[in-house]
Amino acid sequence: MSCLKFDNSSSLGEKAVYLDDLVQNKTAIMQPSLDVILAYKNQHIIDGLMSALEISPETASQLFEDGLLWLWYCNNHASEGYRDIDDPILIVDEVWHTFILYTPYYTKFCTTFFGEYLHHMPTLLKANVPQSDNSQEHYFIRKKRQLETIYELLGRDVFTRWYHTYPNTFSREQILAIRKR
Repeated sequence: MSCLKFDNSSSLGEKAVYLDDLVQNKTAIMQPSLDVILAYKNQHIIDGLMSALEISPETASQLFEDGLLWLWYCNNHASEGYRDIDDPILIVDEVWHTFILYTPYYTKFCTTFFGEYLHHMPTLLKANVPQSDNSQEHYFIRKKRQLETIYELLGRDVFTRWYHTYPNTFSREQILAIRKR
């Protein structure tokens, strides 16, 4: 099995902070700290976001950071069962899609920081639509627990940005309006 190397001679690594510089023992890390995750930079992904959406470089950088936060959250054992992307954070899903399109970077990022590839599965509409009073209650309990877990793991600032700012800035309609065709 061969692996992709990100070094100075690689055209893929020119705009990236080298993962080897961030992580000493790549195979041992399964739940890195948020600081380690947020130290990862990749201008290719930020440029990709700006190519896909009418957004500023600052917004693209913030969104990329939010995408990294979401991936860290999804890799955290405390979030198991509470990983649904809903309307308020659809823009984070857009970031995830963009990152995945840059497969070599995404694969290397996941395997380096999480020890495995984090797969993206769509949220099925049926799974989000309460079918009965009992399932509706279960849905709201799960949603409440996800919000609490995000707040606990990522903090007030991220929670506020995702669930108070982004719904007003990046609603489904607004994302469609800023998407470049």
